[in-house]
Amino acid sequence: MSAKSKSVWGIILKSIVAVATALAGVFGLSSCIGR
Repeated sequence: MSAKSKSVWGIILKSIVAVATALAGVFGLSSCIGR
């Protein structure tokens, strides 16, 4: 069970990082376009 929860947490962390990078890219593009 611990290994399963670890894999689940790993997937959650990876998804959070992917979303954060995507949001950063969107904000960067919007700021560049806005300027």
